[in-house]
Formats: sequence, C-alpha cells, structure tokens
Amino acid sequence: MLITNNSFLCGYFSIPRSLQPLQQGWQKNVCTAEERANLNNYYFPEFAQYITAEITMYTLPLNRTCTLDLGEEQVSFLIENIRLWEAPFHIVLYAVNIRFEGVEFNLVARALNILRNCAYYTSAQREFIDIALAPVAAVYGAETSLDMSWLVESGNKFKLFQIVRLPEGIEKGDERLLLYDAGTLAPHTPLSTGINSPAYIDHVLAEHTISVFAGWTGLALLDTFTLLSADTPERVLQNWEKDYFEKIYIYQLFRKVFLYSVNLHYRRRSEDVAVLESRLSEFEQRYSYTSISYNFLPNIINSAMEKSLNTQQDYDQLDKMIGKEIEVRRHRAEERTNNFLTFLTCLTIFSAIYDFASLLNESFGYETFFPSGYFGFRLVGTTLLLIILLVYLFLVRRK
Repeated sequence: MLITNNSFLCGYFSIPRSLQPLQQGWQKNVCTAEERANLNNYYFPEFAQYITAEITMYTLPLNRTCTLDLGEEQVSFLIENIRLWEAPFHIVLYAVNIRFEGVEFNLVARALNILRNCAYYTSAQREFIDIALAPVAAVYGAETSLDMSWLVESGNKFKLFQIVRLPEGIEKGDERLLLYDAGTLAPHTPLSTGINSPAYIDHVLAEHTISVFAGWTGLALLDTFTLLSADTPERVLQNWEKDYFEKIYIYQLFRKVFLYSVNLHYRRRSEDVAVLESRLSEFEQRYSYTSISYNFLPNIINSAMEKSLNTQQDYDQLDKMIGKEIEVRRHRAEERTNNFLTFLTCLTIFSAIYDFASLLNESFGYETFFPSGYFGFRLVGTTLLLIILLVYLFLVRRK
C-alpha cells in the first residue's frame, strides 16, 4: 500500500541563554496584524497571546532528499525544513519535517522507527544527522555524533506528529487497523498475525481515537500523534499542520517539557523548593488553559493531546509533592518559632520572678523571717514559680 506521510520528529532541550543570534538561514516567523486578528477571532485571548507574544518560531528551509538504508531495502524521503520554537523558561522545541511520497506503508513505519531512536543511530543514519540534526546541534552548542539523545531532554526518542494520507478505497475495518499500526509504527499485517491481541488494539483505539468528521481519524498516544485520511482537501491538511501541530501540539509539548524540568530539579534538589513552587505557580497562571478556542474541534484536539502526554496528571502530581514539602517546611518553621517564643517566655517569667523576689527582699528582708536571705530568696522564687504553673495548668484544663 503506497501512502503519503508528512511527519514531524520533535525534540526539546533547555538552554540557559537566548537563541540569538542563530546561524545564517534561519527565518523568524513574524505574525502580521491580519494573522493576529484571525487568531483572536479563532482562539481565546490568553492562548492567542501565548502564540503571538510568548513563544517565537523560526524556520530553516532545507528541501534536501535523504536516503535511508534499511538493510535489504532503501527508502528516500524529503527533509523539507526544521522548525524551532523559543519558549518561556529557556525551553527550546524543534521539529524536523520529513515527507514520504508514494512509499509503502511498512517501509515508512520502519524508517520512522529508526529515525525516532536518536540514541541508537549507526553510520547508516549519518546523512540524516548531517542534514537534519546538525543545525539543531549548532543551536544547542554541540557537535553531532551517532548518539543524539542529548537533543531530547527527557528520553531517547523523538516525539512524532504525522499526517498520513491513504489511497482511496480503504475499507473502514482496514482503516481502523491502519490507524493503530500508523500510531504505533508497526508493520501493517492481518489482525490474526499481529503481535498485539485484538483486545489490546480495541482498548487503545477506544481510549485514544479522535473521530469527529467523516474522512479522517486521529490517534493520540504518548509518543505519537497520528492523523489518518484518504480524501481530505489540501486546505484541511494545511490547517492540521499550521494549527493542530504548530500551535496546539507544540503548546502541549512545551507544557510536558516544563513539568519534566521542574520535576528533575525537585528530585535532584538542584533548586530550592520555594523557587520551584513559585515557578510552577507562574506557569499555571500564564500557560494552563482549560479551553483554547471558540470552536469545539481545537478544544477536542487539545484535550486529546493533553491526555496522551499526561500533562495535567504530571502537573497535579508535581503540585501535590511540592505543596506537601512546602507545608512540611512551614510546619517546621512554625515549630522553631514556637520553641523560640517559649524560650523567650520562660526567660521573661524567670526574670519577673527574680525581680519580684528581689523587691520583696528589699521591702521586708528575708533574714527577718528565714534562717538566711539566700534560703528565703529561693523559697519565695520557688513558691511563685509553682503558683504560675498551677494557674497555667488550671487554664489549660479549662480549655
């Protein structure tokens, strides 16, 4: 089965500096007044603000053909461009856009499996590294090698967003299995000969399929997001790329990377937990949206991506852990304060007893009533202390 596959291999890393200046060839995407107005008509103001002012996109056009050796076979594909986003909190995201035209479904799956596993490249992937990853490595400030996993901060594989166009005439049953195979990058085989059980496939498709309009379906998984279609108009395909990928998927990926970064600092104790709490609070206030659009479909897509990437679950767990530690710290600080206040209170009481006992000695003279002044002073002081303790215990019992 010959297909067209427009894929985006997505990576991300943190960088403690501005990206400027980028090497020659990178083009900054500037949002015009008309585009800004259209965004404000389509998206909620806070999300439109994030798109136009909080994150900056750059594009490096390439249009280079690359050939990948698969052993007994080879597959050629076009590396169209690299897209890069400078996001808040010194996070950089990027996507290598590659396109397969009229290539066998299983060959595409094999090629994407190899290209995604950036920690296990061999010399057979050197051409791809030199064309597609060397410019990103230059932004990062490092040299390329056969282990490029450092370009994916939390893992050893690229995330994958892909738009798959099937030949016309595919039956619904076949299309359903093709969606699963495309999303998991598995070879397309008859259901009876696949490695996964039909029950598991049904479970995955039931939990993660997006099906709104006839003509296309989507599958949102942790490592891949797949849109599958046979006869979708070109304008809709452009909409998927410009809106669902560049805006919504990258937004959710930014959230995922940020939460991973905070969690890493928390686990390693490399930053004070109060600083992390403040950063997490700022992130929640500025970059967490329950809905992003006036239209229903972008909200459905956004929710599916959030669910597949576990971003809200990651946030809830991190917020709970950091909040619990902050509470423990506050409790310990209160205990230290209370202990200090108790110490000061005791000093005050002893000082008051000493002053009062001294006043009595000066007024009456303990030698008149007791064998010695020292004995009288101790007896009066002890008596006053016992009276204070009895009054305190009486008040405590009444409460």
